[in-house]
Amino acid sequence: MRRRTDGRRTWLQRVVARGYDPAPEPRTPVTLVLPAGPGADAGPRTVREEDAAGPLAHLPAGGVATLLPTYVGRCGAAEQETAFAHTLEALKGVRRTHPDLPLTVWAGMQYAPGEYEEAVDRLRRLAALARDSTLTAFVGLALPGPGKIRTTNAAVRLSQGLDYAGWLWIDDDIELGPGCLERLVSRFRDRGCTGAVGARAVALPRSTPTSQVMDRIGGNTLPPTAYPAAGCMIVESAVIASGISSRRVTDDGFVLFELLDGIGADPLRDLEVLPDAYCRFYRVSRVHDTVSRLRRSMYSHVTCMADYPRDVAGRYFQDILFHGLWPLAPWDGRRGTARGLLRWTVKSVQFTWFGAVVTGLAVRGLTSRPLRQVAWGDEGDFASPADEKTSTLTARTPRSA
Repeated sequence: MRRRTDGRRTWLQRVVARGYDPAPEPRTPVTLVLPAGPGADAGPRTVREEDAAGPLAHLPAGGVATLLPTYVGRCGAAEQETAFAHTLEALKGVRRTHPDLPLTVWAGMQYAPGEYEEAVDRLRRLAALARDSTLTAFVGLALPGPGKIRTTNAAVRLSQGLDYAGWLWIDDDIELGPGCLERLVSRFRDRGCTGAVGARAVALPRSTPTSQVMDRIGGNTLPPTAYPAAGCMIVESAVIASGISSRRVTDDGFVLFELLDGIGADPLRDLEVLPDAYCRFYRVSRVHDTVSRLRRSMYSHVTCMADYPRDVAGRYFQDILFHGLWPLAPWDGRRGTARGLLRWTVKSVQFTWFGAVVTGLAVRGLTSRPLRQVAWGDEGDFASPADEKTSTLTARTPRSA
């Protein structure tokens, strides 16, 4: 990418990197579900990946592709249809503002053993909704899980030759604010369709103690400058053209490190968050899911810092991850001394965990016993502000995540 670095890594980075060695992403079968063709009785079509070249030839070239990843076990079919319809409604603003821009929606539905037919059926329902909207072209992907990155890579692989300017990533559990998507797309085009532009993420706490505690902690750990999160962001196609490595634990971590400038005056010059484009989501409510998510994030931090050049890793450590942890990083006194001390305390605890993960991976690297995978969490904890049936949340004013 355009990132300027010295290209080198330290001995410790290389050792830690050897301590994490996941298996290459398997080339799993992908079934495409496409909208009905002409004729009132025509139904959605299912096509195997190896036969996809012809059926996908009708898709508009160029423009922006929107990717909506989910999986059968995530929630019920009705909730997924609500999330999909919510995104289609938001895309109307993009169509009004950019009538010349081709739009294609890719919906990924992962399945576990025994769920293939259900995955295809759910995608057929989404295809019918997309056809009724008449706003965008639609492609549904049914593939074995788990892992959102697997869906992203399949979509990128299948879209080769369509020359998308960018991919708009939207999670299934968010509510898009008014005008959010057209603002993101407009700014992305103003930038020459380069880098990544994200929405301001607003975290809503649930009524559980775990969610309430994480809401208060989260407000004291924000970096001085926000960077895009994969829940709602548009990223330049060139960034992910070769797919996302199986070494990456999170997709937005991959984009951040690909675009982070380790040498320039502004490390986030290719990464932008728009304050007036926001999305809302609910924090996880259960202790187990919270710990799993935090653990996954920590391994993402450590493995990215191990794999990328030392100047990029150093910039991330000081300016983003541990900003405020003086003397290892700059002191953060933006909101007064008391808040600065609170942030220092929270970051100290985080650094202790960080050090434990670094040590564990270094030992694994030195003894040739690498970690093979990082577990996923949040199972069965789905809730979205876009779903009107959700009623387990507090009504207090949210803060940015």
